[in-house]
Amino acid sequence: MPVIRPFKSVRPAKDKVSAIAALPYDVYDRKEAKAVVQGNPLSFLKIDRGETQFPDDEDMYASRVYERARKTLEEMIQDGSFVREEEACYFLYALTEEPRRGL
Repeated sequence: MPVIRPFKSVRPAKDKVSAIAALPYDVYDRKEAKAVVQGNPLSFLKIDRGETQFPDDEDMYASRVYERARKTLEEMIQDGSFVREEEACYFLYALTEEPRRGL
């Protein structure tokens, strides 16, 4: 049986939500993601696509890329871009997709 527990979420600060919000990581190729991050250093792509913080020849699956993403999130929590909820809460999540016609 699954165990469901409340947790203290980390979310964008209210005044930075629109700057942090980004399309899903797989919508962008590497070059596009890097351009978004260069144009908007608060974009979540900076975390979601950690390779955007490295030269183009860096292996996007290298452990240092994942480590950089983790450090970036920690830095953004420290600088107030992200905030942690004070109390543990339950969160509901729903994902919907338009029905595909003709399938």
